[in-house]
Amino acid sequence: MAAMPAGGRSVHLRYPPIDGFWTWDIKRNRVYGDANLSDYFGLTLEEFSRGAPLERCMESIEAEDRLRVNVAIRRAVERRSSFREVCKVRSEKMGLRKILAVGQCYVDSLGEAAVYPGWFVDLTQEEDCEEASLREIHQHIEQGKEISRSIGQDLLFYLLDNAHEEVQLRLGGGSRRRKSS
Repeated sequence: MAAMPAGGRSVHLRYPPIDGFWTWDIKRNRVYGDANLSDYFGLTLEEFSRGAPLERCMESIEAEDRLRVNVAIRRAVERRSSFREVCKVRSEKMGLRKILAVGQCYVDSLGEAAVYPGWFVDLTQEEDCEEASLREIHQHIEQGKEISRSIGQDLLFYLLDNAHEEVQLRLGGGSRRRKSS
């Protein structure tokens, strides 16, 4: 992650590597995607190059997540807004994977939902990835603590300090003690 430069400019966060892209033509109900989308969702690249029905793509989402994801997609289309969901997908090639899917609904000249591009990131964690994520969280919490202390937000500092200790415990250091205000 990028650090805050001198002079108080805003911090720009880097996105994790993007694993695949799609574009959903809402009016024709056709999803177009790249080879990675094909691998993760178990459809052929030919299906995605010609446009697969959204329902066909939804079949690859685990049953426990499918309804929630479907509702979130429908809400984003109704509201002409963004979409951000974590779900599990299964394919023969990739097995079971946990992904973050991010999309945005765009409208046509009449204001009707028309196109929905998006991307996904594989969040399936291995031990080394989890530790790297915890170290990144640790760094962000430290920054949040500094900011909350500098602006006199004692309660927020206290809460972040407790979260900081929890992350340290998960990283294998520190003792578990209950903090009081």
